[in-house]
Amino acid sequence: MVPDDNFTPHGYLDNPYHSWKLNPSGVLRSLAPLGMGWHVPNLGSYVHNQFQYTAHLSIGLKIRDLVLVTPADFRRHKCAINSQLHTKNRFEYTCFVPKFGLTLTAHYFLVHEHALGCQLSLATTFETPLLVTCFLIHQHTHNPHTSRLWEHGLYALQDREGGYGVLGLASEGDVFVHGARAADGTACTWDEMGLVVSLEDVSAWAHNLPVARPHITQNEPETGWQVRAVALPCLVTLGDPSSSSTALNIVLARGVSQDQAHQHWVEGIEAMVHVEAEHQTADEKYWSRAPQLSGDWPAHWRRGFVYDLETLRMVIRSPAGIIHHPFDGMQIQAPREVLAEAAMDVLFLSYADPELAADVILGHFESAPHPNLPCLREDGSYNMVADDGQICGTAPEWGFPIWCCDQLFRKTGDVDWLGRLYPGAAAYLRWWLHHRRDAEGWLVYACSWESGQDVSSRFGPQQTGGTIIQHVRPVDLQASMAQGAEILARWANILAPAMKEKQLEDPVQADYAAEAVFWQSVASEFSVKTRLMWRDGWFRDYDSVTGEWSTQQDAMHLAPIFCGVSGWGHVEQLRSLLVQPPSHSHGWAPLSWPPVVMTLVGAASAAHMPIDAAELAYRFIDASYRNTDSRELDEHGGLPGVTREYRQAVTAGKWGEVDYVNAGIEGYGWGALSVFLLIRYLIGLREEEADKITIAPALPQALQRIGATYRVAPVPWGNYVLGIECTVRNAKGYTVRVHCARRSMEKAAEDVEKGELQQSGTAQRCEWEGQWGEGRTLHLPHLTNFSV
Repeated sequence: MVPDDNFTPHGYLDNPYHSWKLNPSGVLRSLAPLGMGWHVPNLGSYVHNQFQYTAHLSIGLKIRDLVLVTPADFRRHKCAINSQLHTKNRFEYTCFVPKFGLTLTAHYFLVHEHALGCQLSLATTFETPLLVTCFLIHQHTHNPHTSRLWEHGLYALQDREGGYGVLGLASEGDVFVHGARAADGTACTWDEMGLVVSLEDVSAWAHNLPVARPHITQNEPETGWQVRAVALPCLVTLGDPSSSSTALNIVLARGVSQDQAHQHWVEGIEAMVHVEAEHQTADEKYWSRAPQLSGDWPAHWRRGFVYDLETLRMVIRSPAGIIHHPFDGMQIQAPREVLAEAAMDVLFLSYADPELAADVILGHFESAPHPNLPCLREDGSYNMVADDGQICGTAPEWGFPIWCCDQLFRKTGDVDWLGRLYPGAAAYLRWWLHHRRDAEGWLVYACSWESGQDVSSRFGPQQTGGTIIQHVRPVDLQASMAQGAEILARWANILAPAMKEKQLEDPVQADYAAEAVFWQSVASEFSVKTRLMWRDGWFRDYDSVTGEWSTQQDAMHLAPIFCGVSGWGHVEQLRSLLVQPPSHSHGWAPLSWPPVVMTLVGAASAAHMPIDAAELAYRFIDASYRNTDSRELDEHGGLPGVTREYRQAVTAGKWGEVDYVNAGIEGYGWGALSVFLLIRYLIGLREEEADKITIAPALPQALQRIGATYRVAPVPWGNYVLGIECTVRNAKGYTVRVHCARRSMEKAAEDVEKGELQQSGTAQRCEWEGQWGEGRTLHLPHLTNFSV
């Protein structure tokens, strides 16, 4: 079931046509109070001086003498606005006007690349006739400084008989058409168009106050931008039994000429019903299998979980340019292929759409132009070139991509998929061994961009993220090679017998037995190297030029514990720092960056500190979801309702405690880390191998309310669908109930969601009591178990 909740009235719609180099079609972002529209080429936070225009469609009302246009108008008249439908395909505002018992819904979706649709409905409980003027508003900001055209200003036209208005650039440039047709046969009367500058001007104009019409070249003195608002008044009558509701199909279209823009508008109007049905089908398919939170989870967690899973849907981009497979774009503003983000995103997405997740990361490895999987755009240009010209991709320690891939494999045991992934994964680590070892055999980064830890103070003075830092031997990089090589050795041992059966079909086969021996030797070598970097009670970086060990303590220095290459004595000395980790670089609080948080929480868990891992995870999740579910923009204009790039530390409360707020690029996939943290470390669901899972709940103290029940379902898991429910018994323990079905994914997901999996012959069910952090390993699908 598609989530239906009291979502924040802010967010994005996906523009699947948008790419950064070949087709910067723009992103679709909401605008208060009831708007949605394009930012071209993107929001503008990613690069400097590239903003071209914004074009938003919005709705205003005049009911008798009550005018509702600006956010202040709606607040003043106590008109509550929320969103009950909040997917990447469809975004719906719901607004209630208490004075007239009127409910407005504005249902936005992209009809095609150049047509944004809105299905507007109005319904009232009033029994007497109610004349309502709907203002269909196009809000536009144009930046003439990025234009290459012969232009000087903006003109506006209206076709009252056709029910649309036109805003275009003179004497040449883009043209925008917006207007509506009745969806239910309701009679509409169009009044004269208003051309002003702002929503505040529209509100004043609707009050019949004199508002100056902007002259054609008018612009903002500080920026030079040209700002306009075109309002089309559409009059309808509500309130008698025969017409208590009405519906309009509204489209804002764009084109390079009046002819083309009008054609896109007509096509959009005619295709609205069909396209909306397609979007609904896609949403229903996704959410028939994707997990949702229910029970006693905090409401902002329940909704935040949805925002995260929808952001992950958006960052998976359609094939474009040289990329011939669906790919992870890292973020929606300026998509590109980056291994670290792709690996983390598909790991999180695998809880909702495991097949797509597996295809995306496999395509990333198989289509890479070089073994180090360089960061690239869809046109084939490289996006991360060091200051000496070296073409870079992210390192094995940033997001731990081999480990992420291993978690996908452990869920399914799909040996065919692993056989295709293995060559690229092995080539990736071999590239690092061949191209990033110093004279004494230690791994190094070419630059801090390659590390993912841009301009980190760990690496000494740097002019840019591309500054060469190959004199530094980072301890987390050595540890990640040990971890990755250990995984490849295990994969090779799995593939050796499996591929023997296929040898006759393909006589050119890798010698997996030799591969396993090789990678095990690499794992041993770098485990030793990592442990040699333990100095004075801490894992430290080494500067091979000065011959000095680093004095800085960085959160990423705890990676050897996550990677499983630290000694138990090391862990014992670091327990207090796993509870209160150091900062990351100079100035970044430890729970700011998702890859760092994944490392820290994973390290605490690997150190057999499940309660501490859960508390760290809770701090990240709660801060993230409080911000994502906010009803207000942040102080910098940042939008809730979508996952962000990182978390910024702030001081809060009387005593100045450290808290976190969402920050950075909007629509960033790895910001959905909370999905992973919640399922893996709070519910405690982990993959062991195909048909075998561990569940060891460890709820944080803030959620340990006696009798509270927390559910996650449905969770697609290889050939199965799981449902997990955890009830708090007391401060020490829980009761957990697990459902498992082995049947068609779609039907099983429906049954889990409806709680019907306990039926005999359709599913298995088990229940037990345990202490927080302790659990059981279960064999699927029968849920036979033994204590962990």
